[in-house]
Amino acid sequence: MFVAIAPTAAWAGDRIPSFDVTAQPLSSALRELARQGRVQVLFSARDMEGRRSRAVVGRIEVWRAFDMALADAGFEARRIDARTFVIAAQTPPPRMALALAPQVSATELEPLLVLGARSAADVVARRLAADLAEATPLRRLTRDDVERGAAQNLSEALGDLPGMTVINTGRSFIGGIDSASRGEGLYAGYRGLNAEYNLTMINGVSVAQGLPYSRGVQLNLLPPDAFQAVVAHKTGRADLDGDFIGAALDFQTPGPGDRSRTPRTVVTLGGRVETRARDYGASGLGGHLQVEHSRRFGAEGQVGLYVAAAYEDRGFLNSELAGVMAAQNDRGWAYGVSGSAAGGPVDPSRPQDNLVQTSLNVGVSSGGSRLQNYALALDWSVRPGLDVRLNATHARADTEQNSTFSQVVSGAQAWVDDGTGVFRLSVQDLSTRVWYETNPDSVSLSTASLAADLVSGRWRLSPYLFASHGESARPDHLEASAWINQNDGYNTGQSPRAFGGVTVTYRNGLPVPQWPQSVVDDLNGAGRVLLARRAGQRTEQFSDQTRYGGGLGLTFTPSIGSWRSFRAGAKISRSDRSLTDRNWTNAFFADIYRKAGLTWEALGIADGIYAQVFPGVYDWSIPRIDHDRLAAYFQANRTAESFDSCGALYVNNLNCNSQSGSETVGALYAMATYASGAWEAQFGLRHEHALIRNRFWVMPDTSGGETAGDWGRSRSRYDKLLPSVNLSYRPDDRSVWRASAWRAYSRPAFMQLAGGERTATVDGVTTVTRGNPDLKSADAWSLDLSHQRWLPGGGVLGVSAYAKLIDHYLFESGSSLDLGATPEDGAVRVVMPRNGGPGRTRGLEVEWYQPLGDPLGLGGRASLDMNASRQWTRVDLGPSLGRAQPMLSAPEWLGNAELAYSRGRASLYLSLNYTGAYLSAYDILGAQGDWDNQWVRPVTRLDARVRWRFDERTRLDVIATNLTGAYSYWAHVGRDTTALSDVVDSGRRVVVSLRQAF
Repeated sequence: MFVAIAPTAAWAGDRIPSFDVTAQPLSSALRELARQGRVQVLFSARDMEGRRSRAVVGRIEVWRAFDMALADAGFEARRIDARTFVIAAQTPPPRMALALAPQVSATELEPLLVLGARSAADVVARRLAADLAEATPLRRLTRDDVERGAAQNLSEALGDLPGMTVINTGRSFIGGIDSASRGEGLYAGYRGLNAEYNLTMINGVSVAQGLPYSRGVQLNLLPPDAFQAVVAHKTGRADLDGDFIGAALDFQTPGPGDRSRTPRTVVTLGGRVETRARDYGASGLGGHLQVEHSRRFGAEGQVGLYVAAAYEDRGFLNSELAGVMAAQNDRGWAYGVSGSAAGGPVDPSRPQDNLVQTSLNVGVSSGGSRLQNYALALDWSVRPGLDVRLNATHARADTEQNSTFSQVVSGAQAWVDDGTGVFRLSVQDLSTRVWYETNPDSVSLSTASLAADLVSGRWRLSPYLFASHGESARPDHLEASAWINQNDGYNTGQSPRAFGGVTVTYRNGLPVPQWPQSVVDDLNGAGRVLLARRAGQRTEQFSDQTRYGGGLGLTFTPSIGSWRSFRAGAKISRSDRSLTDRNWTNAFFADIYRKAGLTWEALGIADGIYAQVFPGVYDWSIPRIDHDRLAAYFQANRTAESFDSCGALYVNNLNCNSQSGSETVGALYAMATYASGAWEAQFGLRHEHALIRNRFWVMPDTSGGETAGDWGRSRSRYDKLLPSVNLSYRPDDRSVWRASAWRAYSRPAFMQLAGGERTATVDGVTTVTRGNPDLKSADAWSLDLSHQRWLPGGGVLGVSAYAKLIDHYLFESGSSLDLGATPEDGAVRVVMPRNGGPGRTRGLEVEWYQPLGDPLGLGGRASLDMNASRQWTRVDLGPSLGRAQPMLSAPEWLGNAELAYSRGRASLYLSLNYTGAYLSAYDILGAQGDWDNQWVRPVTRLDARVRWRFDERTRLDVIATNLTGAYSYWAHVGRDTTALSDVVDSGRRVVVSLRQAF
């Protein structure tokens, strides 16, 4: 069968195009040559099977580019007209120049079957075909893929990829249930590893990580449709930065359009509603606007421009049960049944079996996010052989989040013999409270790059400059509370509510309160019954990083022989970062105003109520907080004595949680590609030298009185030699086998290297808490095996197996430095980060895409796209955390399925996402043994999108997410129990958008 590949743009006349086509299966190479040369080519796909092309690089006449690609294949390109070529068997004598050969009449050709425009379902097939043709294993997520799904940000969109875990909380400035209660994905981990093991790029620029305690990148600020494609490199290559063990993710923005499609402007306008906010009586409304414009300038379109701007406003009001928070902060847990009056577990080998919640936090998280995203792309063909490209992006997300919790905090506990030798828990009293906290989040990410390609014959020189800036701030975190048992200079003798017994039972895995009516009455009347405590506590946290540098690459493409290309390059980058964290705590309201009995309602802080604190589960009311009123109280009553970051002296409070530093990385690499018959091998070697300098505050021992600290400094150095081999075997044009092995590493986070130093002596024991500049990087050997093939009927099947062997494992621990072993030297106890031992992650991935034809017999087309991942992870964290623990954020099972159906102007997409249970934090309670890890329960989410095309330029999309109403987050202490749980209900989301192209 003959196939015609239509050109993607108008014929460019006599202008010589620039080609960059790697050696690959001949049919895919011909398609790519036609696309880059802006011509159409006709050939027999059957005749091309099992044949390979040569690489074509440089500014070359179109006919010569075809000759170079076909040099070893026994075929030649014959011109039919100014824009059409046909591939035919080579006939002697070989022609010296296509321009001198007689043109072939179209009437002399055999009949051709020309494929027309493909349906929306075929977009998946085209993407899979492109992935299958690549020299190394990678996976694309195209804009068309994203626009069929229901993701609200880029992190969620990545969840459609096999092996990718969407994480909706973290351990940086804002983490735990605070971030989870926003109801959106924040990070993405890959193949059993946390997000900090990934390399994140935008248009090839390694982005600056603004987070203070992690090398991960927060992705919720990036809209999914802002990118033309996301390329997930599964394996290492010498020309990629070496500090990633997970995936190298390159987010590629659209570029200027072809001449035939410019100028072009696209406007997208949309609105949204959050159903959980509606349950509370709020509007839950939001909207978005996106404008894109592209055009080409010059007589031959030698200058191209693309600009885009997007704005989004999202409101949310979600329910949260914070049982893990209560267990951590208020010692709100115990063993419901014990073998003695001491209250220990009945079976010490399984302490989690008798867990019970004693304190409880239930609340409402409200707020909104305002997002901005901008992109600029400019390309200029200066002259034949010289092209210049400029790319710039900027994204910012400002989130206001205010959480109000009803709190019941347990007091003294006892275990009473029930007469059978079994000791049962009895909580003696209960303190009713309301706690309010804000979690503002300001995140930004900017990138810029300037690159050039200089081509001369078979040589290509590619110099580039780049810069990136990232920020992560919690600029105004405010806390306040009201207690039934508040005691101060004017409220004295206040006591909690008397109680005796177990505070909760359980139904469907959730705690059911067994409180007396007096406690329920306190909560329902919290604004007027509970006594106001402090006039606010405020924390300001800022973190930023700026990365900049440059490099060059040099490529040589031989004209003969089995060596297809040689590449070498160098890169140098520098990162500068800073971190500040300061705190103010005001006095009690009663002491400030010299008056007893002040409540939030009397102070004007409580302004109405939410009728149900957690609709459908917990039905008592909770106050609405006037944030501006509370913030004004804090500002009016802040004094010099309020400043208490870590002591009494101003200089210590100003600097004790501050850090700055720099990281300089230099790299050299070399690569070579060899091909023989159906085999192709890519060999690479990269050397990286990283030097990290840090400056931090050292606090002296305060046991004899506080004295001023001073600045300390540290240096950390990493030298790595990183080999890589990527092999591929293509027995025919419909399948490929790949095998890869490479060395990679991940450097520790700045905070772990130099998180400050403090010394304190208590009861004769001196504890020194500090960062560890001697931390090793996590080093890994990785192996990847994969097979992809086309199936009858146009389907594609892909199978992958991988293994990663990691030394010196590192895990994200937030601002805490007490991870790993804490050695003691006599009376001195040193607390600092330490590497874990060896770890491994292994996995299997299966992808299957299959067109289904017209199963309903209605004249439409259907398709099914599925993937599933099975992961196994283990790591040695030492005797205190466990010798054989799962890695963080590594579900055993992951899966996605998309069913698409289109008929006429209408299309329907149903997508199902499954994320299995995974471990999210080690030793969450600090209890004896390794049973108290925090796990996240499996989540299954069903989404739908309906699309109606009015014409080729106008379409309407309606998206509905979480159709089953599943909880968006459920974490618990211990793998086999939900007694201590954090739960978030963020409801459903409906989005309507209208897209118009001009």
